[in-house]
Order: sequence, then structure tokens, then C-alpha cells
Amino acid sequence: MLDLIKKSLYLGLGVLTLTKEKIETLVDELIEKGQLSKEEKPKIMQDIMQRIKREEKALSTKVKTIVKGVVNEVGMVTKSDIRELNSRLDEIEKKVTKAGNH
Repeated sequence: MLDLIKKSLYLGLGVLTLTKEKIETLVDELIEKGQLSKEEKPKIMQDIMQRIKREEKALSTKVKTIVKGVVNEVGMVTKSDIRELNSRLDEIEKKVTKAGNH
């Protein structure tokens, strides 16, 4: 299930990349029509790309929140859960080894 979510996110990011190319094409068309000057293009592209990056971060945050909720709801074990259990097992192993040496 996580792979599906990751693939969906990557697909969305790929679409954003394609969007940059389309935006550039549209800006070029506006320049050709005389609605924008060539000098305005870098500023407009920068503004649009910054907006896309903000939206991308917001999307990423939302996806992470949703995934965490799904993981908690389904009861899936996370990497941090495994790390915590391994740490606790290491502590128990040390105590057992120490007790066995006495």
C-alpha cells in the first residue's frame, strides 16, 4: 500500500515537471502575442515555479499525514517501532548476559 502511495506521489511530482515545460511554452506564447515582454519571462517563471514548490511541499506534507494515519489505523509496524524494539531487546540481552556471568 505504501508503494502505491509513493508511486502516486512521484507521478504527481512528474506532472509538476511537465507542468514547468508547459508553463514555459505558455509564457513563450504570451510573449509571441505581445502580452508579455521577454524581460518579464524570468520573473514570471520564477514566481510560478516558487508557487509550484510551495504546493509540492504542501502536498508532500498532506500525503505524509495521510500515510501516518493509515499506518496507525491499520496497525502497521513502522521503522521507528522496529528500532525501538531492537533497542529494548539489546538492553534485555545485556541484562541476561550480565546475569548469566554472575
